[in-house]
Amino acid sequence: MARDRVSGRDVILAIGENMSQSLEPLVTKTIAPSLYQVYLHPDDYDHLRSLFGELESEARALLDGELERLNRGSSPAFARMLRKKDAPPVPPRFVSAEGKWTIRFQEDPNGTLNPGDVEVVSEFSRPPEAGYGAGSKTQRISTTRKFNQPQMTTKRDTAAVGAASTGESQGQALARLVYQDDRGRHTFLMTKEEIVIGRQAPDVWADLSLDTSLDVSREHARLQRTADGKFRIKDLSKLGTTVNGTPMPRSLENADGGVRDQWVDLPDKARIGLAGVIYLDFERMAGA
Repeated sequence: MARDRVSGRDVILAIGENMSQSLEPLVTKTIAPSLYQVYLHPDDYDHLRSLFGELESEARALLDGELERLNRGSSPAFARMLRKKDAPPVPPRFVSAEGKWTIRFQEDPNGTLNPGDVEVVSEFSRPPEAGYGAGSKTQRISTTRKFNQPQMTTKRDTAAVGAASTGESQGQALARLVYQDDRGRHTFLMTKEEIVIGRQAPDVWADLSLDTSLDVSREHARLQRTADGKFRIKDLSKLGTTVNGTPMPRSLENADGGVRDQWVDLPDKARIGLAGVIYLDFERMAGA
């Protein structure tokens, strides 16, 4: 029996589907997510690797076209006919959150996707606005397609009360991280086997994205639950990570003439420090 494999067309359509399902209406306009992270099974990732540039280009064109279509339909045809030729253009009512599209591709880090599956996770990354401080990601949408059929769509709120977990509910959480960044106090529920922790930046994807000092790296650390149910962390930063006050060894540094990953085991409760400027209180959830 032939093995199912995702096509480039499947990926592009999944991105477009995610955008259409993720629109957030405001008062004067409707916002579309600007950042799309595409997860693929390793076999599909290898198959499409050389085409990622083409996929990104076509996906951007598809998203642009969809916004144009929505904006054409957002004002009545009669009103468009009556508008004077020299009148100023009507501002678009459907816009990208950042005025551009960022699309990234990654192998499924958790082994949950099968060949032929596509998972698209999108976020609104709003730019800073005068008088309101730095912008922040306001929502995350996850859409999984299986063999070109929609399988799951989950909308996750990331309001100021806390960061969104990557899962459906607290009952599925593996661990909890409580922290305070420049936006306030938050609780992040970890439901993936591995997450990236880092400073909020438009060009780097982090599962737990922190609004904080530049001392914290964009990809600062990785937190992982191993196959035997234990938790461990590795430091990827320039200015270091601590666990209960003890500095961690830097990962991927030269050692004995080579390069190695350096993970540190976490107890069920631990205080994780990032560059000495922000601290996350880690707690393993019961039953994890």
